[in-house]
Amino acid sequence: MVNEKIENSEKVTQAINLPPSITVGDLSQIIDVSPSEIIKELMRRGVMANINEYINFEMAALITTTFGIPVLKPKENQVDTIAKPVVTLSESKVASRPPIVTILGHVDHGKTTLLDAIRGTKVVDSEHGGITQGIGAYQVSHQDNLITFIDTPGHEAFTNMRARGAQVTDIAILVVAADDGVMRQTIEAINHIKAAGVPMIVAINKVDIPGVDLNKLKAQLVEHEVIPEELGGDILCVNVSATKKEGIEDLLESISLVAEISELKSNPDENGTGVILEGETDKLRGNLATILVQNGKVFLGNYLVAGESSGRIKSMIDGFGNPVKFIEPGAPGQILGINPVPRPGEIFRVFEKEKDSKQFLGKKKKLQSKSNNDLNSLKNSSDENEFYHLIVKTGSQGTMEPVKKVLENISIDNKAIKIIHSDIGTVNESDVMLAVASYSTIIGFQADVEPGALKQAQANNILVKRYDIVYEMIEEVEDFVSEFGEEKIVENKLGEALILAVFEIDKKGKAAGFRVNSGVLRRNGYMKILRDGKELYNGQVGSLRHFKENVREIRNGMEGGVTLENFKDFQENDVIYCYELKRA
Repeated sequence: MVNEKIENSEKVTQAINLPPSITVGDLSQIIDVSPSEIIKELMRRGVMANINEYINFEMAALITTTFGIPVLKPKENQVDTIAKPVVTLSESKVASRPPIVTILGHVDHGKTTLLDAIRGTKVVDSEHGGITQGIGAYQVSHQDNLITFIDTPGHEAFTNMRARGAQVTDIAILVVAADDGVMRQTIEAINHIKAAGVPMIVAINKVDIPGVDLNKLKAQLVEHEVIPEELGGDILCVNVSATKKEGIEDLLESISLVAEISELKSNPDENGTGVILEGETDKLRGNLATILVQNGKVFLGNYLVAGESSGRIKSMIDGFGNPVKFIEPGAPGQILGINPVPRPGEIFRVFEKEKDSKQFLGKKKKLQSKSNNDLNSLKNSSDENEFYHLIVKTGSQGTMEPVKKVLENISIDNKAIKIIHSDIGTVNESDVMLAVASYSTIIGFQADVEPGALKQAQANNILVKRYDIVYEMIEEVEDFVSEFGEEKIVENKLGEALILAVFEIDKKGKAAGFRVNSGVLRRNGYMKILRDGKELYNGQVGSLRHFKENVREIRNGMEGGVTLENFKDFQENDVIYCYELKRA
């Protein structure tokens, strides 16, 4: 590492200019350092970013100077390393852009009501180019400044974007009901916001309810490392009543203040860059994409590249269905002409000429291919003082603290555990997307795994392990920490069994009697049901019995009974395939 930094410092001896924000890939090309090394330096500083993700000037400058390359004091300049050489722009070319805000929190704590309160009193009129909820986003005006709100269904979508490399949100609003306090989904939302690394504002809703204890609520926030300003922290807390539309002005003022501190800049003269919010196919019009412009302008007729999708923008509308010729920085819009349908969360860039877009797409694919190989060795990397990230779910509150304590005490060769998120209940798809965003392994202790979450984990190369016994969990997690970088997750076959008989156990369920023909069937493994070679089920074990006893495993030649989660369509001569997930 040291030698590489010295080599790179020799390659670039002249101080360089950096823009207010830049992708990891573009920074890599400017300073001639591999994307994997830049990502590794970002991870050391607690920033999870992939090759297509934007980082701000301060972080880019810190990374650049780490490699011995001096950076000039920031002037409002922009860099497009693929399309054109580095240029220095005058201050008049750079302008503030609207902050992009997402509202998160526990169900029934008033997120939708708060959005409606803001929308009902502050939505920008159509003649000002405002966007309504028709395309999932809208803008409001506060003291002659615009604020863009992204209307997402919850923190799952928020983190889904983040997991795909899109830093969509500038500011996250955490809504907490004054009468309920911090709830399970509140904690989840806090962890998702922290994983995204964006500023947080707490909107304390329902303060008009008699008898609410705001001090108790703030103490609960402190327990989860959300420390309000009045308690010595840096988190703004705003009292609101969404139903009575009270405190809305104070909330918007707080958003404006955080946005001002963040110094959100853009250059409207640059070719537009931003994020795909949604993609869909309309039977009459064709492929549509909802975009959020983060820098520059996007014009009708531009050529857009987003992931593997590209094409010429044939039409462009605002949220009211009105055709427009361009979209400003910080604003959303809907476009037609991109093939195939782009995925939500993809970073996009536009070009004036088709040949430039094709050149960029070719270089992007080549760079992405190399980066994918590098990233496999970077996740949970083995560098000294790195953390091995875990998401922990337990079956009950009583087991949560003991499980967290034993896991956090694991440390091998200066490699330690960092628990990104913990909660009681089943492992769900939201946990998996948070694991993707934070490069985490999921541990379920006496907790079930939802079938959809298991499929999603396998598709995203996320390790999900279930345990019923503490010492087994400790032993395996210690192995994970010691390996710390073997990130390819594969199925490891444990055994096969033949179903001999099917039994009714109650009105809703069935059990299968079987004989193990090879290997072993384990309670904490996963099972597939195969019929004539076709897979009917892939999920977790409900119960495993030998005669009348619940057992952890049944070995070759022995008989037993099994129930499966959400499956009862057993037939005689079906094959049970038992496996575990492990690192290759």
